[in-house]
Amino acid sequence: MQEINYFDIHSHLHSDFFQKDTETIIKEMKKKKIWTISVGVNFNDSKKAIALSQKHTNIFATIGIHPTEKETFDEKKFQKLLDNNEKIVGIGECGLDYHWPTIDYNKNKITKEVLEEEKKRQKKLFTQQIDFAIKNSLPLMLHVRPYKNSDAYTDALKILDDYKDNNLKVNFHFFTDTPDIAQKIIKRNFSLSLPGVITFADLDLNIKKTPTKNIMSETDSPFASPKPYRGKTNTPLHISKIVEKITDIKKHQEVKNLLVKNALNFWNIKNH
Repeated sequence: MQEINYFDIHSHLHSDFFQKDTETIIKEMKKKKIWTISVGVNFNDSKKAIALSQKHTNIFATIGIHPTEKETFDEKKFQKLLDNNEKIVGIGECGLDYHWPTIDYNKNKITKEVLEEEKKRQKKLFTQQIDFAIKNSLPLMLHVRPYKNSDAYTDALKILDDYKDNNLKVNFHFFTDTPDIAQKIIKRNFSLSLPGVITFADLDLNIKKTPTKNIMSETDSPFASPKPYRGKTNTPLHISKIVEKITDIKKHQEVKNLLVKNALNFWNIKNH
């Protein structure tokens, strides 16, 4: 059994953002005993995530299509990626993103009809990936980004409620919404993962009210670096700052180990 100090459940370490730095970062991650899941946002990107995960014992992958990607879900292609590949631990990131299309609508770049069609397209893409996750008994890595009033969360939870008899394992990644939405997620026994934003935004109440068993830690590298790295490229090496913040609010030192256990259990990862 390998020692794991931190588990960053959502990064894009395979991304071109890192370029020549990837191997240097991974070498340092291994020294610091940091594991991560590198998350796919479309078909080709998912293949890159898998390729990186296959090279390193401390890296895993998810495959899927991000809601803002204008790509149709080809089940046969994704099934081929999945077959005989134990490093793929989940489906996503998938979900609903109302933020960007609504901004386009407010700037008169698209009509109200186009906005509603886009929401309909995203919902279809989301349900296709939920069905695929159920078929393959895999957890879901969700990207849900509202424009206002938690609109995308309300719709996502409504869709997920249609699958409540399927024992779905669901993680809401980069969770920064209201305590009310957090409680709705917890009530359904879903999990949420907390990003670097918690180190500089007032999200303490969410962390206090959420049982530790429903929390995981993430960086969403290369985005949203925690303090004191704001303005710099984020990497899984910064996960310690996020875990420190959660530990500080929860006020017990076991949080660090529990977050690792949560990740291993949720994503069905065996630590040999």
